[in-house]
Amino acid sequence: MVTLKPETDSHTECANPVCSYGDCPLHSENPPFNAKVLAAIAEGDAIFKGEKPAKWYTSFEEAREDLEK
Repeated sequence: MVTLKPETDSHTECANPVCSYGDCPLHSENPPFNAKVLAAIAEGDAIFKGEKPAKWYTSFEEAREDLEK
């Protein structure tokens, strides 16, 4: 399971504005998301940080074919 809990007690690195209030579901001990959703969130974070290239599609058909793989 992917954990998104920050290494420090400070939530200053989190882009979620709710974190500043201490109610961020991404950083709770019991997140309300399943493993697949947490993996998608982690993938989005990696793309945002430039650690993983983003996918680009030129048509809806191309995107649908990629999803069906």
